[in-house]
Amino acid sequence: MRKFTSKNRRHRHHVKVLKSEVMSPRIAWFNFLDVLKLFTKISAVIAALLVISYGVREAIQYTFHQNPDFRLQAIQLNTNDVIDESGLVEQLAIDLNANIFDFDIDEMETKLLMTPAIEHVKIERELPGSLVFEVTTRRPQAWIACPEEQVMTSRKVNQLLIDDKGFIYPCPEQQLELAMNLPVIRVKANPKHPILEDSTWKHPEYRRCVQLLDAFRTIFPDDIRIIDTIYQTNPWSINLSTRSGTTATFSLDDHSRQLECFSQALHHAQKKGYDVETINLIPKQNVPITIRGEVAPPRAIPVGARSATQHTGSRRNNDPQSLLNRN
Repeated sequence: MRKFTSKNRRHRHHVKVLKSEVMSPRIAWFNFLDVLKLFTKISAVIAALLVISYGVREAIQYTFHQNPDFRLQAIQLNTNDVIDESGLVEQLAIDLNANIFDFDIDEMETKLLMTPAIEHVKIERELPGSLVFEVTTRRPQAWIACPEEQVMTSRKVNQLLIDDKGFIYPCPEQQLELAMNLPVIRVKANPKHPILEDSTWKHPEYRRCVQLLDAFRTIFPDDIRIIDTIYQTNPWSINLSTRSGTTATFSLDDHSRQLECFSQALHHAQKKGYDVETINLIPKQNVPITIRGEVAPPRAIPVGARSATQHTGSRRNNDPQSLLNRN
């Protein structure tokens, strides 16, 4: 046991001597020099990268941003019904003397999309000095009215339109002329589906009314302007009022047949010289109507309406029919 302890002590002493030799001032100095050389090399590499980066930046600045050849010379904007070139300059605060590379394209696109009537925007630089704007505007299909919420008092700027995707937005001045020919969809207030600008609407009454409107557009694409208002009167019927004062009652479906009956009834009234006040298109035979004027109104008109399939087939090889002017 003593012998083992003695050897162990001698071994520890030997280790201390080695450590002392390794940690001598001379070796420590060389280690310091090695570290200093490594630091110098790293610093030199960093400095070189900074110089190269500065040189590249200055080259880009001189080649593009300070090059007079790339000064803004033209603004190209596709034809649309929401914004023109002067509107772009005002809304985006475009400096007409700036270089085209000074503009933040992403920021400009974001600002334009803040206009609710604009659906998509794409902006590109076209060398040497043009900014090209491709603007896609929303296509309105109807006005929105809700008497309980005091929404829609007349067809005018800033009243609410809704597009074919159900997006609600205020009417811009440039779209007013087009929108004046659109119908009004009137609904009752629904707390679950409030009318909010810049939002997609899923009001159940609106969805039912727009189904009738879509069927009308399909069959009579050139006569949408005759519709004044569409509204759901009860759980099983929808009323369509024309600008001439006729109110037609439709069911929630079977619209193709009913629209064909409607067309025949108006054509018959036009030929006979009287105006239809009301017409209920839900019955398939002996459609009841009332008329305006002094002539005693018939209690019903026998309208021999074709089926929806026959109606669609009859138009495959012909131009779209007019609701009023039929041969």
